[in-house]
Amino acid sequence: MNLVPRCMYCETTAGELVAVALVATGSGPGWTYEACRACRVSERLVPLVAQPSSSLGGLHYWPEAVPHDLVTRLADLGDAAGLRPVADRLFPAVAATAGRCTPEHRRRLAQAVVEAAVDDLRAAAARAPGDRT
Repeated sequence: MNLVPRCMYCETTAGELVAVALVATGSGPGWTYEACRACRVSERLVPLVAQPSSSLGGLHYWPEAVPHDLVTRLADLGDAAGLRPVADRLFPAVAATAGRCTPEHRRRLAQAVVEAAVDDLRAAAARAPGDRT
């Protein structure tokens, strides 16, 4: 039985692996899926601890509203638990901006929430140790 953690995408065991999904089981605590930094960037994966509070632990992906350079910087943060409040605002707002039944005035409001959340993600990335910007 191999108990060495591996990236769920590329199966590497090198570097920092971060939990990105949780599989609950009825008979115990379940297990986590982990991903390396390169796969978190290329797949736009949200770390488990930064997923919205309403999440059941499935895979979440940074929406297209989050620019690629910011996804890259967020991957450098690893398990950034402080991002959960931002994700709690970002994900529902992104859904509202894409909803075909969302009235225009609510779509504009949701877009403003998305833009503010992306700004908050940038600020969190800038506050992180090792920032070069």
